[in-house]
Amino acid sequence: MTPDQVSFDQLCEMFSYTPKGRPLDVKEAAELLGLSTDTLEGYRYRGVGPRYFMPNGTRRVWYAERDLLAWLASGLRRSTSDQPGALAAA
Repeated sequence: MTPDQVSFDQLCEMFSYTPKGRPLDVKEAAELLGLSTDTLEGYRYRGVGPRYFMPNGTRRVWYAERDLLAWLASGLRRSTSDQPGALAAA
């Protein structure tokens, strides 16, 4: 099962996360992920981080809570030999 096939409620439960019910700014997203804002910006620049959106006419970057949690879950493994991108069966 991939992170996109897991419900938002399951992701929240997996990470003991209480949703805010709104898009998160860069600072909030970095805090949720346990990263610095600079690291998150670097991931965004290289295209390896979670999906984000930037409304037309703005320079603000926002993240959907589901996308952040799904990105975290995409790294779930049971051992160091597991390949990334697939959720292990619970």
